[in-house]
Amino acid sequence: MTFYLNSKQKGNKGEALVESFLSEYAIVHRIDGSKDVGIDMICEWVNGEKPTQLMFAIQVKSLNIRLELKSKKSRLNFLEEYRGSITIKQATLEYWKGFDFPVFVFLVDLKKLKIYYKRYTSVVHGLINHTKEPFYLVMEDNEFHAYVEGEKHTWGFCRDLFFDHLRCQHNKGMLSGIDPSNLGLRGWSKEALYEGVFDQYKDKIRATYNKYQKWNKYF
Repeated sequence: MTFYLNSKQKGNKGEALVESFLSEYAIVHRIDGSKDVGIDMICEWVNGEKPTQLMFAIQVKSLNIRLELKSKKSRLNFLEEYRGSITIKQATLEYWKGFDFPVFVFLVDLKKLKIYYKRYTSVVHGLINHTKEPFYLVMEDNEFHAYVEGEKHTWGFCRDLFFDHLRCQHNKGMLSGIDPSNLGLRGWSKEALYEGVFDQYKDKIRATYNKYQKWNKYF
C-alpha cells in the first residue's frame, strides 16, 4: 500500500504557499520533490514585469520550532526579527556553499499563514554561525514584504536579497554586482562599498586585484 504521509502533505502545502506569494516578485522554478537535493525552489527576481537575472535558492520547511521575537523592526531590513534555530545537514550546507547566488530557508506556519526566512549566504561563507542568524517575518495578513519603504531607502526581503547577492560577488573577488535600482530598490548604490559586507571579503577581492596587477600589460 502506498501512503501520502502527513509530513509530505505539509511540505507540499508549505511550498505552495511560498510559491503563491513569491510569484508576484519572482519566477519560481520548483524542484522535483522526489530528488532531495536540499533545494526546493530556484527563483529569478522580477521587478514589475522585468526579469532581473538575479537568481536565488530556497529550501522550505514547516514551522515546528518556537520562534522568539527579538525586534519589532530589524535595523537591517525593517522586518520583525526572531530568534530560532533549525537543523540543516552538513552535506546540504556544503552543497549550498557551491552556489554563486543567495540561499534562504523559508519557514512556513500553516496554522497562522505566516512565512519567515533565514539568510544562509553568510553561514555557508563561514562568516556567522547559523544559530546567530535570525529569522524575519516576511509574509502575514496575505502580504509578502518584498519592499518596505523607508525615508531614504527601500528595505524588506529585496534589500537582503541584494546584499546577499553582493556577498556572493565579493566571495568571487568581485567588487560590484547588479544595480539595486533594477531590483526595485531605492537609495542603494551599485558603486558603494558597504561596511559590514565588503570588509568581510577583502582577502578575496585583494587576490583578484593582485591577479589583475600581474597581468595588467594585457589590458
